[in-house]
Amino acid sequence: MATQTSFKSASKDIEAQLIELANAQYETDEYKRLFKTKFTKKGAQAYFLQHAHFNLNRRDCWGYVQGASPMHIKKLVWEHEEEELAGSRQRGVADHYSLAVKQGSNLDLTPDDFKNAPQLDGTFTACQAWLNVAQKSHWIEAFAASACLEVANSEDLIKGGCISRRAGEKLRDDLGIPMKKQYSNAEHVVADVEHGLLLLKVAREAESDTQRQLILDGTQKSFAIDRTFRNYLASLVEKYA
Repeated sequence: MATQTSFKSASKDIEAQLIELANAQYETDEYKRLFKTKFTKKGAQAYFLQHAHFNLNRRDCWGYVQGASPMHIKKLVWEHEEEELAGSRQRGVADHYSLAVKQGSNLDLTPDDFKNAPQLDGTFTACQAWLNVAQKSHWIEAFAASACLEVANSEDLIKGGCISRRAGEKLRDDLGIPMKKQYSNAEHVVADVEHGLLLLKVAREAESDTQRQLILDGTQKSFAIDRTFRNYLASLVEKYA
């Protein structure tokens, strides 16, 4: 009984730590820099073209994570990625990359713009860093490095609104684009509530301090990369402000 109580306490503690780390991202200089700069049309175009590369990189990283994971985790990843790659038939929503491209039309971006936009230096560096963690880490650490980004975009877990909410409000306030026409941002505000629970579910199953530390290590590595990426996006937005 004492062991069971201790296990529950440890699981609860790591959940709290993960939520705290995700919320702390929004208090960093990098995130504050990004959200204090006004979106111009050019700045928003640059931001969302590079963010589309981030979207595609998530698919690559999750693929490596799934390949290295045990069967029950493969299933969790598959269920998560099905909506990202194929959309929600039940709700009649397209896959998330297509939504990003559709959202870009409000900024006069075409599908060819997304197809042909190069990964700029900061985006390339961040994407390579995430791939490195996904390919070369213990599966638990790699899983956490991808799943923690879902926690950081959970409308239920992030105080003051997730990143999709905040980016959407900037588009609304700075460029007059209503949230209902922000197809990607609006969908992520809804979908990532469930996606944000993915890491917490796995954290509850952690059976040792070693496994819990791997989860925290993956989260901290990924959030360090994320801060670097957001800081780079902020520099692009500032360039055209």
